[in-house]
Amino acid sequence: MAFVKYLFYILLLYTTISLSLTTKQRPLVFVLCLKGFRWDLPYAYSHLPNIRRLATTGSRALWVESEFGGSQTNILSLMSGLHVKHHARNDFIETIPVLNEHVGGHTRLFHWPWFDRRKNHSNYEHLRSGRKRQPEIIESYLNHGRMPLQRLLKYLTPMLNSLINDTDRTNLIMSFIDEPFTTLLHHGINSNSMRRTMLNIDRLIGRLLSITIKNNINLIILGDHGMEQIDCRQAINLYYLFNQQQLNLYTDRYSGTSFSFVFYPKTDFTHQALLNQLKNLPDDQIEIYSNDFNHIPPKLQLPITDDKPSPIIIFAKEKYYFSYNKEQNSAYCQKDNNNNCQPSKLADHSDDPRHLSMRTAFLAHGPLFKKGYTNEPVLITDVYILLRQMLCLSPFSLPTNNLVHIGNMLDLTSLSNTCTHLYLSSINMIKSVSIKPINQNIIYDNEPEFVFINITERQATPHYNFIQMRVIIE
Repeated sequence: MAFVKYLFYILLLYTTISLSLTTKQRPLVFVLCLKGFRWDLPYAYSHLPNIRRLATTGSRALWVESEFGGSQTNILSLMSGLHVKHHARNDFIETIPVLNEHVGGHTRLFHWPWFDRRKNHSNYEHLRSGRKRQPEIIESYLNHGRMPLQRLLKYLTPMLNSLINDTDRTNLIMSFIDEPFTTLLHHGINSNSMRRTMLNIDRLIGRLLSITIKNNINLIILGDHGMEQIDCRQAINLYYLFNQQQLNLYTDRYSGTSFSFVFYPKTDFTHQALLNQLKNLPDDQIEIYSNDFNHIPPKLQLPITDDKPSPIIIFAKEKYYFSYNKEQNSAYCQKDNNNNCQPSKLADHSDDPRHLSMRTAFLAHGPLFKKGYTNEPVLITDVYILLRQMLCLSPFSLPTNNLVHIGNMLDLTSLSNTCTHLYLSSINMIKSVSIKPINQNIIYDNEPEFVFINITERQATPHYNFIQMRVIIE
């Protein structure tokens, strides 16, 4: 009996020590976003050792449903948890890097869209810094300034060392590179160049795994959107209908691809005039959507403001693509007057989230993830909820769709042990909810109610330092 008693106390002491060591471990997260990382690429290249290792020993989603648009819109949805139709509500957008700064964590950003030191007339300039501190920008993102893998490798060691260093506040690093998008764009999915690029990505994953496993860092690798082959589609020459001045005036700089573009009319008269011009194109070549249309799918609803008409989305149908320049494809036609000549771009993203090709991939590995787990498809906005959980910014996740939630990939025991005694606890967060609409002058039908949440530790009464987020009140 005495032996059993002593054994019980030994086990109790061991459990207490293990728990105390675990709870002192702060959450460490490294996010690598690969531009144009199509959902089927991890399956097609599963023979590569590190991609196979990541998929079989970590957690993965079958695929990720992207939002309308390209990198800019999907990255913002990933960081804010907002669908594209909510992106115009600048008054309450505070992204994961900014939220992390509020609670004493520190974020480092490498070539990450939406954060830039320089002024670029972005509508989201206020996203570049938090109210307390600024996320550290290691290298600014330059649209169309291609970032090879070698550039990331140059900064990889010091970035990971900042996570490992116990005296450093860094607990989140987000990095974005333009591969495999650049290779797919110019060489196609079945090219030798694409195979070499995927081999380089596999080597990068191997290097990341060797460091993150050794130092208990959670690694997330995902894409921003998928890609679609142009193949031998026939060109729709937009310059026959719209002059360059119209395209520059009414289209957004991030909206034009080989498969779609968006008009942003400034008046109702312009809105109707543009629709009339589009009627000159046959119905079998394009399809048109606007928020004013009754049949518009929810995924195609774009942000609107009260003082401007609804945007107009134009998609090229199968066997067609948009050409924006007279000289765009002249050097690539093998025969004169060949309408099916090879275009200068071999692939592009379609912007249309309904297409299979726009789906992207999600792979993860680390102490907070289950081993060998495959999740059902998720939305890219759910990655925001996942990051909130991993960084101990939320006590629980809120389902946002009818798909299986992304939080199922997390090891809840490890997550609970990690977040138990950190700066934010579930009880403190729930007690500090103060129901107060952000903007009482605007009413959104069928939308979640927005509240202020004070996340300051041991703060009994609300004060000016708030984090704004979405809370669904049943």
